[in-house]
Order: sequence, then C-alpha cells, then structure tokens
Amino acid sequence: MPKPARFRPPGYFAALGLRYGLVGIAATYHLLETACGEDENRVLNATRSWSRLVEDHVRYEIPGLLPVESGAATPHAVAQLAERPLRLALPMLHRVNSLETCLREICDQYVKENTSSIRSGWPWYRWHGARQEFLRTMNESLSFTLHFFERRQYDLQEVPEIALLGE
Repeated sequence: MPKPARFRPPGYFAALGLRYGLVGIAATYHLLETACGEDENRVLNATRSWSRLVEDHVRYEIPGLLPVESGAATPHAVAQLAERPLRLALPMLHRVNSLETCLREICDQYVKENTSSIRSGWPWYRWHGARQEFLRTMNESLSFTLHFFERRQYDLQEVPEIALLGE
C-alpha cells in the first residue's frame, strides 16, 4: 500500500486506487502477452470484474492496515478509482511498445482527472505540495507495478513479505 505521507484521505484513496489500477493493467498486459485466440477474449472479459476484486480486497483484507480514516464507502470508492486506469489502458495495450509507456500515459491522465481529490483538504497555498507528494507516490506505484510485472514474466511466486513491503 502507498505510504500515507502527507495525504488527506481523498488523496490517499486516489493513490491507493491508482496502485490497484496499475497492477490490474500489468496483470492484464501479461495475460494478453501469453494469450491467443479465444483466451484473449477471456482475459478481456475478466477485466470487467476488476473493481469487484479490488472492492473485496479493500473491504476484507486491508481495513485494519489503512493508515488513514476510512468509512463503509471506502472500498467501493477505491474500487471505482482503480477501475478507471484499467479502462483507460485497455484500448492502448495492443498498440504500445512497452508496458511502462502505457503506465506512464495512464498516470498522467489519472493525475489530471483526480486533481480535486489530490488537493482535497489542503489550503490553496499547499496544493502544489500535495501534488508533488502524489507524484512521488505515483512513481513508487509505477516502480512497484513494473517489479510486479517482471515477477510475472519470470513466473516468480509472490512472497507475502515482499508484497507487503512494496518491493
């Protein structure tokens, strides 16, 4: 999970949604790389359940680990935030040279779309600092996602301790 740093809850949830969204893109990209024919359609159909998977994970697996105050609507909100990057990426996955290019484009779009959440709770003179903190966390999420993808490519099993550390 992203470190809370200096986030207010809306900014933190936007960062968490982005992290989940980027991992969803990487997983989909990996599956599409190895799929052919009908399998490709199955992979694309499976992406429809991504927000439900994220919502369930946030609701049942990490509620006590969230470093910011959350409510009953938090899992659904994070799931919706995680869904957007994946939806933006799906049309791009076949025409980009690399996953990293796709992820960076999606991050740029996501930041533009979520500026109000990133700034939320901060006085106007701290908006730049809030954005810089979000961008720092976004870059950590990019790195985390690319490492996640590399582990998938080399068929390495996920080690829970590494996943928790964000390595």
